[in-house]
Amino acid sequence: MNRNYKTSSITESAMITGILVIISYLSSFFSVIMFFYPAPAIILAKRKGLKYAGLSLIASDLIISMLLGVQTGLIFFILYTPLAIALAYGICKDKEANRTILYGTASYLISFVILIFLMDLIIGVNFIQQLKDIYSESFEMMKEMLNNYPAGLAGDRVEEMKKTIEEIGPMMISTISLMFPAMLIISSVMTSYVNYLVASKFANRFKIKIKAHEGLGYFSFPKTFMVAMAVMLLISYLMSAMKINVNAIQLNLFLIMFAAMYLQGIAVIKMYLINRQMSKNLQNLMIGMVVFMSLFVFAGATILIALLGLVDLTVDLRKLNRIV
Repeated sequence: MNRNYKTSSITESAMITGILVIISYLSSFFSVIMFFYPAPAIILAKRKGLKYAGLSLIASDLIISMLLGVQTGLIFFILYTPLAIALAYGICKDKEANRTILYGTASYLISFVILIFLMDLIIGVNFIQQLKDIYSESFEMMKEMLNNYPAGLAGDRVEEMKKTIEEIGPMMISTISLMFPAMLIISSVMTSYVNYLVASKFANRFKIKIKAHEGLGYFSFPKTFMVAMAVMLLISYLMSAMKINVNAIQLNLFLIMFAAMYLQGIAVIKMYLINRQMSKNLQNLMIGMVVFMSLFVFAGATILIALLGLVDLTVDLRKLNRIV
């Protein structure tokens, strides 16, 4: 029986290794696929154990290095293998969904910092500078497209757009580089959450029990979150009073707080739709519309949603009875 179990475990590990390699190959054409790399390994860990999931991940990293190059292999090894193991550990230990997502977030965040450091140390690539160069090149391409616009067709509007790009381009590039730490934290949370969600959805197909996340409507930051952020802001103001430049730190803290309160506000709206007993598809459609409209159409709505989240965190509008 034990031999049969080992044989089936090795067979499944080989199959998952193949799937991981295929995902990495497809990600060279569609980079967004890369973010789902940990999900198959998480399923394997829950079925056969962390040991087999770890072996499968290492084997796939080696194959990726041989097929797609050492640099690509290192990216998957440093960035996504620890994330997969961290999420798989939390799931195998039957930890709460939010705690498991926190494990994945911390792992991804640390891995990303290590990857940036190694890129600078080994191949001399400054990640932040490269990011700024990409945005700078995109603005230059936009200006070049406007320069090639046929003369006499909406000439005033073209000149106005060129002037706007020249004014806001450098400011946006500078702001993006300053806000990179906050963007990294937010992206780490989203990457960990999405992989947990995908793994839990596929687990049902394989009759595997993974603790389902309660859903966005029941999500909430702990009461101590705002206190911790306020203390960090107070410390930053004290440092600024001591003539220490903390503008970048304060900007990142404000961005993290705003993003957190916006998410909290979206959760309140989601709970409202749940209480109205709408179908899940209609709920998701409504939430998608709210996010799209607030981020891309009515910018002021993002502030209102963030304020709604702040009120909920203060007085518990949804009656979730947060303890901490």
